This record gives sequence, structure tokens and C-alpha cells, in this order.
Amino acid sequence: MIDVCFVKTGRAFLPEIYAYRAYLHKKGITTCIADDLKQAKQIHCKVYYRFGGFLTQRVANDSLEVHEYHTISTGRFVSLKNIVKSFFSAKPDYLSFLNSYVESTYFFSSGIPTFYRDMGAESSLLDIRKLSDKKDYDICYFGSISNREGVSDAILHLASKGYQLVVGGNASEKDQELFAKHDVHYLGVCSREVVYDCLSRSRFGLNIVPDEYPLNRQTATKVIEYLVAGIPVISNNYQWIREHSMSTGYDFLDLDSAIELNNVELGRFILNEAQAKRFTWDSILDECGFYKIIKELIERYESTSSCHRSNHD
Repeated sequence: MIDVCFVKTGRAFLPEIYAYRAYLHKKGITTCIADDLKQAKQIHCKVYYRFGGFLTQRVANDSLEVHEYHTISTGRFVSLKNIVKSFFSAKPDYLSFLNSYVESTYFFSSGIPTFYRDMGAESSLLDIRKLSDKKDYDICYFGSISNREGVSDAILHLASKGYQLVVGGNASEKDQELFAKHDVHYLGVCSREVVYDCLSRSRFGLNIVPDEYPLNRQTATKVIEYLVAGIPVISNNYQWIREHSMSTGYDFLDLDSAIELNNVELGRFILNEAQAKRFTWDSILDECGFYKIIKELIERYESTSSCHRSNHD
């Protein structure tokens, strides 16, 4: 019988699932992934780990569940959406949030045990620090392009200054034509392996997040990956990046100011390796007690199942 089944919700990429599986595998815990609720119902396991979403029903009455709410609802009626999720979702045995601020936007019962788990990056990105300083690109960007305000404009602005950019993600035909015109190396939607290869070949990493709620209050995964890889961050100026850079001890290159990449004193913009390791998945999951929580739930299931069998006998 499998210990933990991670259940995907919608079309979200959820890279954390793979980090969770690798981390738990090293601890001797068996895991699997279900693409949706229907598939999860076909898998008999001790703990279902799910990602909200509006989770209206449990996968199985005899198993335990963790519900993770990593982001705040977006679009119109944000508060109403979070209220509906809080009061009308099936009650989990544990809740996980990105941080205390994200938790404060929901209204779950205070009786449900909770833990916080921030975003991390793969420890393999630390190896990029050991590579040659000679790079093929000045700037890299992988993520939302045409459907995120300001991204295409920022890419074209930097390209117009003569910087070599490598870019990946969904882009409209119009944006692709503009990228070609400005010699931006556009790769389309890329695998994680391609993204990491391009990171290793780039001098700087670009981050663009609209300075509007709730996006400006949530951890930027790109920035975490850049910090672990030892790549200086170019970003627009918004709430999360200001607070994170100040509390962590690095500077970022403000996209809204004049940028001259060839005259940058890199030491101010890069964390040392010991600092960067704090943001690897292993460190993040150690810090939040992830293994201890999952192990506790597995033992609860096994204890309850044993009692049920004894009563039946």
C-alpha cells in the first residue's frame, strides 16, 4: 500500500510535488502522483496530499488528507472565493500554506493543524555556481509572457539596449515576431532541463510581477531559483521583492531604474553558497518539519486501521 498520493488540481505545474517525492523517497516513504480526483480514487493509500482549489469532497473516507493552499485566489471577488473555499471544502486532517499571510486570507477552522512551507529550488542549481564565468546570454526569463502585463515590454526594452536574452514560455504570435525582430532567442515552452541549462549560461535572471494584490504578496519562484544558482536578479520594484531582498540580504537590479549590466558590482547581488542553501527544497522541507508531519499522519492511519481490524475480529 502506498504511503502518500499527491493529487494534482487543474493544470497547475506544481514543481513542489517532485521536490516532495524526492525528499520523502530519501526517508523511505513511498509516494505516487494522481493527475486528478478521479484517478486518485483508484489508488489506495494512507495519506492524500492535495492542492486547493475548491476541494468539495475527500478522496476516501478511510484515509487522511493534507490540503495545501499555496496562493491567494486571483481575479474578481478574491475574498468571496477564499470564504467559499474555507467553509465549503471538505475538512482536511492538516493544512499547509505558503506563509502566515496567505493563511490570514482564508477562514478555515482553527482546530485544523497547520504548517507553513515556502517555495524552494532544486539543490542541483547550486552547481551552476561552479561553472565558468563565460556566458552565452546576458539575461534569461522563463515563465508567463503574453498573459502577464509588462513582461514582453521589459524583454524588448532590455533587448533594445543590446543585451542578449534567452526567453521561454507561452508568447503570442505578435510577441514572437517582435522577439525575432530584436534578436531575442525565444525557445517556446521549455522542459525543466532546458530552463536549468539556460540558467547556467546566463549572467542575470529577469523577474516581472505586477505590483498588484495578490501577486505582489507571494513568493517569486524565479527569484528563489536565481538566488540558489548565484545569478543576480533583475526585477521590477514591488512589495515582495523589496521585503525579501531586505530580510535576506541581497540587492536586486531595479528594472525601473537605469541599468548598466557591465558595471555591476556582483557581490551585492549574489548570496554566498551557505545562504543560498537555505532556499533549496531539502532545507525548506527540513525547516517546516515536512517529514515529521507526513510520518505522523501515516502512523495515525496505521493505528486507526489496526484498531478497526481488531474491532472487526
